[in-house]
Amino acid sequence: MKDFEELYALETECFGGSWTREMLLAELENPLTVLVCKRVDGIVAAFAFGRVAVDEAELFQIGTRPELRGRGIAKSLLERLHDKMRKKGAAVCFLEVRSRNAAAIALYEKSGYERISVRSGYYPDDDAVVMRKVL
Repeated sequence: MKDFEELYALETECFGGSWTREMLLAELENPLTVLVCKRVDGIVAAFAFGRVAVDEAELFQIGTRPELRGRGIAKSLLERLHDKMRKKGAAVCFLEVRSRNAAAIALYEKSGYERISVRSGYYPDDDAVVMRKVL
C-alpha cells in the first residue's frame, strides 16, 4: 500500500499504536477490508477502515489528525466508508466505542448509528458501547 507509512504513523498518533505494524498491514491487504483516506496539503489527514463479511460490516477505526478535528472530515469519511461498504454488499454496520468517548459517540449518532448494547470491561480501562447503523 502506497500510503501505509503515513497511515500507520497517524494510527499511532490517534490510538497509541493499538494495531501493530504487521497487524495493520495484514488487515489492509485483506480483500474484505474497506479503507478511505483524506489528504490535506498532501498528507494523510484522516482515515477510516473496517471490514465487510457477507451483508454485515464493522467499523474498526476512524482517526483524524488532532489539529484538523472539528472540521467535518470524520463525518465525510464515514459517509464514503459506508458507500464502499454498501457496494460490497453490507446492509448494516457495527462498531464498538469507549463509553467515555463522548465526541466519537456524538459523531456516530449524527451519522445515524444507534446504541444497541454495552460490553462491560471490553477495554482494559473502560466499557464499550456497541452501535449499529442500517446502511
